[in-house]
Amino acid sequence: MNKYLKIFISIAVSALFLWLAFKEVEFSEVVEASKEMSWGWITPFAVLTLFSHYIRAERWRMLFNDGGVVPHRSTLFTGVMFGYLGNIVFPRLGEITRPIYVARQVGESNSKLIGTIVLERIVDVVSMFVIALLVGIFLVSDVEVLSRLFAVDLTDPQILASILKDLAFYGVIALVIGVGLFFLLRKLSQGSGAFPDFVKKVRETAKSFFVGVLSIRKLKNWPLFVFYTAVIWLAYITMTYIPFWMFDMQGQFDLSYADAVVLTMVSAVGIAIPTPGGVGSYHYFVMYSLFILYAVPEATGLAFATIAHAATVVIVVITSPILLALEKYLSLKRESKE
Repeated sequence: MNKYLKIFISIAVSALFLWLAFKEVEFSEVVEASKEMSWGWITPFAVLTLFSHYIRAERWRMLFNDGGVVPHRSTLFTGVMFGYLGNIVFPRLGEITRPIYVARQVGESNSKLIGTIVLERIVDVVSMFVIALLVGIFLVSDVEVLSRLFAVDLTDPQILASILKDLAFYGVIALVIGVGLFFLLRKLSQGSGAFPDFVKKVRETAKSFFVGVLSIRKLKNWPLFVFYTAVIWLAYITMTYIPFWMFDMQGQFDLSYADAVVLTMVSAVGIAIPTPGGVGSYHYFVMYSLFILYAVPEATGLAFATIAHAATVVIVVITSPILLALEKYLSLKRESKE
């Protein structure tokens, strides 16, 4: 698909969710709700945001365990922030810019580092499903509320069976396609000529990629890796909890840290939708969830989502260029000592 068409589609999806979020709400009401917030909570929010990204860089560093070059912590942290900056420009762009930036800094294979990012995402998705399962079991006991939230009748066994059947079906298809492509590439690369040579290059790239994906097998400190993962998610949940205090939601609507866990899971769905920086989808999912689950007025929910999202974007936009410049200086300094 043409890259400009992809950009257009992502912007269109973002615009659609923004329209859905604001169609029943007067913008003046959102502005009014924002005026009542406590701006002092922005500082701890910013500190926690940067801390969570730094811990992500530390966890990523643990995947460089094959005896090759281990990037400096400053390089990895800069790469993480640069990746988030790329996501603001175009959905999922940061998943490519982050590993490529670090690969160029340390002279490593692009495909290998992209493989480590894919591994990270798999770990994050698995963690999210585990937390979501715990949320569904312990924190949201009313199945009817969940049904309204996801617009699916979760009390109907046939619907649940259909959902599980679809998930299994698509999982099997993905597995079959993956195995089929592997054997096809293997077969094609056994001949001679330009085409087999090209396929061999593809195989080498794929091999390097899977070295990154499978780097988790060589982890030397599993407890620390799991600890970093838990810290990252605790930071995300707390980044949802702090804005409660910005808008006095813990007082007006009796929202607790457990409610922040629920909202984090729902907002993760909004972030996963391919829109630039989660614009629109995040706003809609957060506003809708606050209204359905906790009866928070839509204007207040939109103000909450807008401020929280804007603060995150501003932190990334301000911090990333500074870190890139600082990392350039540090890399030159390191080279001069060699």
